[in-house]
Amino acid sequence: MNAHEKIRDRERKRFDFVRLILVTVVIMGVSGVNKGMAQVSPNAVSYAFTGNAIPYGGNNGGVSGSNISLLRTPGLRAGPFQVYPFLGVAEIYSDNVFRSQSNRQYDFVHAVSPGMQVQLPFAGLHQAVVDYRATQLYSQRFSANNVMRQDLTGQILMNFPGGLNINLSGGYTKGFDLRGSAVDVQALEPTRWNTKTFNGQIETLGSQFGVRVQVQTIDWKYENNNQAPFRDRLSSQGNMTVYGSIAPKTFALLNVGVGRVNYDQNIQLDNTSYNFSTGLRWNATGKTTGEIQVGYTFLTYDRAPVSQATLSTGGTTILSTGGTTTLSTGGSGNQIVYVNGNLNWQPTPRSNISMRPYRTIQQSGVFGTSFYTQTGVKFYGSFSIGIRTTLNGNFQYSHNAYNNDQGTSTLPNRTDNRMGGGLGVSYQAVQWLGLRAQYQYDQRNSTIDHFEYFANTLMVSIQGAF
Repeated sequence: MNAHEKIRDRERKRFDFVRLILVTVVIMGVSGVNKGMAQVSPNAVSYAFTGNAIPYGGNNGGVSGSNISLLRTPGLRAGPFQVYPFLGVAEIYSDNVFRSQSNRQYDFVHAVSPGMQVQLPFAGLHQAVVDYRATQLYSQRFSANNVMRQDLTGQILMNFPGGLNINLSGGYTKGFDLRGSAVDVQALEPTRWNTKTFNGQIETLGSQFGVRVQVQTIDWKYENNNQAPFRDRLSSQGNMTVYGSIAPKTFALLNVGVGRVNYDQNIQLDNTSYNFSTGLRWNATGKTTGEIQVGYTFLTYDRAPVSQATLSTGGTTILSTGGTTTLSTGGSGNQIVYVNGNLNWQPTPRSNISMRPYRTIQQSGVFGTSFYTQTGVKFYGSFSIGIRTTLNGNFQYSHNAYNNDQGTSTLPNRTDNRMGGGLGVSYQAVQWLGLRAQYQYDQRNSTIDHFEYFANTLMVSIQGAF
């Protein structure tokens, strides 16, 4: 063995050793990660490697989040299974960790995000996936802000000849309402919750005609800040979309959907929603793909609003008579223009731009309101420089109009405008190891002063995936 071969052999052994250490850390993190418990989160930037703080299948600005992101790295082979352990570590700085208007506090946060995905191909084109991931945050200045987020999700993907696709998924999530989010109650601890989720989709799309049927259920359970009486609920949704070809690779669509929400205790807010929309789906050139729906959503409540003095259940009064409510008096129905879009453009082989407009009704149960209307848009873009470096940028804006229908005259009508954007760079050091630096700015303007804030966040991270 000559000198050059010895050097290459030492480098190979060094990389193999580092990979072994990283796999060991991942496995240890996965085995011990359940011991933690979420309390509070600085901000959403910390979820760069594990997704955001909503359950799989939960509503994220009107865009479904039911699919697991399938890993495509080489992985580790274990019989018929393909195993993908992964780990992210990050250092985060925020100049407003509590997302407050006054008494702004900075902090340094250490993030560890282990996870593992197991894929099992079967019967040719089909695949089963189990995915576990978590994020643990350790605050440098405010130890009470340490938080954990966990997701365990299973998914079955079946693709049949002729264009029939079946996607079934379900999972369990322990999460929380992020600081500065639309439902952050600004208590000492952000609100913690857990969910059980099921998503099902059957779709067939031919050259002239197609049908898609979707169902979803999310069972929400809240754990602190006395939010369980207000917000524990079972949400269900069903949609049927019919497609008809109007041009090569372009389809017109009609969608009909029905949603149902049943509250455990806050039964005056039990409601049904109906959605009717039309739009387009296209993949005309391969560079532009997307689907856009525009229509109406009608929200109706099961029970008419009642006075505080008469609202009770099972002989137990659930509203005080001194003017302070403990549960809702009921909601007023509404109808809105509904928008849901997912648009993607690849102008060059190295660049990609996506846009997601949305307008939906969201359940609230707090802030003296039964629901709020959320209108917004999200942009994301990336550009690759060579084979190792990628630049990325994002921008989000949402207008949240809260319906003040709970008879709480002491609360003014509330409207929030939330906006944010960021820039980042990723570097792929080797096939299984990457580096990232990200800057993010977030701001909320509100008709209620103490909900206003702005925050700057910086993050540097390392991610490994096998």
